[in-house]
Amino acid sequence: MLALLSKLLLESPQKTLWIADENSKPLLTGGFNFPGTLLSNRWDIAGQAMRCGIESHFNDFDIAAIGKTFERIIYPVSKEKAAVHHLINSAAELLPAGSELLLLGEKNSGIKTYAKKAAQRFGCGKDLQKHGSDYLSISVRSVAPAGAPLDDSHYQALQQPDALAGLFSKPGQFGWNKIDTGSALLAQHFAAHLPEAGATSVDLGCGYGYLSARLAALGRFRIIATDNNAAALHACEKNFAELGIEGEVVAGDAGSQIETGSADFLICNPPFHQGFQVEGDLTDRFLQQAARILHPGGNALFVVNEFIPVARKAQGLFAKVEPLEKTQGFCIYHLQKT
Repeated sequence: MLALLSKLLLESPQKTLWIADENSKPLLTGGFNFPGTLLSNRWDIAGQAMRCGIESHFNDFDIAAIGKTFERIIYPVSKEKAAVHHLINSAAELLPAGSELLLLGEKNSGIKTYAKKAAQRFGCGKDLQKHGSDYLSISVRSVAPAGAPLDDSHYQALQQPDALAGLFSKPGQFGWNKIDTGSALLAQHFAAHLPEAGATSVDLGCGYGYLSARLAALGRFRIIATDNNAAALHACEKNFAELGIEGEVVAGDAGSQIETGSADFLICNPPFHQGFQVEGDLTDRFLQQAARILHPGGNALFVVNEFIPVARKAQGLFAKVEPLEKTQGFCIYHLQKT
C-alpha cells in the first residue's frame, strides 16, 4: 500500500490533506517530500513529518482545527471503525463541492465497506479500484451530501463507559471503552511494590489513564503519564483533573519526552500492535525507555502477552527481572534498574 500511497501523495495538488496514522509511518523515515499538509493523531508521526519539512498538525483527527480548505484528502484507513467513520463524516462536511476523498486499504482493512459508505455519505457513485493487493476508493463531494452521517460512536466526545467505573475515555485509542485485562492484572500488584509517598512515577503508554488512576488511589505520588496518541492524552488529562492526580500528561513516543533518570517507579502495559500488524519490537523500545527513565535502583512493573520474552529482552537493561504472575495469556514482571 505504501507504493500506491506515495504515488498519490506526490501527484496530488498542494491543497491536499494527508491523514496519517501508524500505517503511513514508513514513508516518513526517508525524508519524504510531500507538498501538502499532514494531520496525524500520533505525536511521533507529526514530529517526523515536520522534520521532513512537511506542514504537520498533531490532534485527535480534527480537520476543522487546521483552518484550511482542501481539494483532496488522502487517508489510509485506520484500524478503528469509529475513527474511519468520523473522518468520512468530517470530509463530507468540510470539503467543498468537487473535492475528493481518497481511501486506501488492503483487503482485510474493511476498505470495500468503507468505500460504499463514503459514496453514500458523499452522494456519489462508488469508485473502487484494485491496485495489486491494495484498494483505492475515490468519493467526489456533491453539492449536498445525500447520505446521513455515519455512526462514529460520538468520536469527538469524552465519554464515561459503564465498564470504566467513572473514568473518562473516547474512541480513537485501543480498548477505549473497556478495562484491558492485562492492565487490570498489573494493577493488582501495585500495593506490594509501591514507592515511597511523594515519589515520581511514570505511566508509560498511559492510554486514558486507568493505571495512573489505580496507582493514585493507593497513595500520594507525582505521576507523569505519557502516550503517543492524541485521543489517549485528551482522556487522560480529563481523568487527572477529575481525580485531582498530582502530576502531568505528556505527549511522547514511548516516553521519549521524559527526562533521563527522573523516575522512582514506572508502570507499563506496552502495545504490541502497530496498525494492522503485530510489532514485537515495540516491547524492546518500551523496555529501553523504561531503563533510561528510571534512576539507579528504580523499579518498574510490566505486563505483556505471554509469548513476549521479556526476560531475554530486558537483559543488560535491568539488574533484576522477576516474573510475578502468568495468567490469562499475560505475564507480569517486576524490573529493577541497575
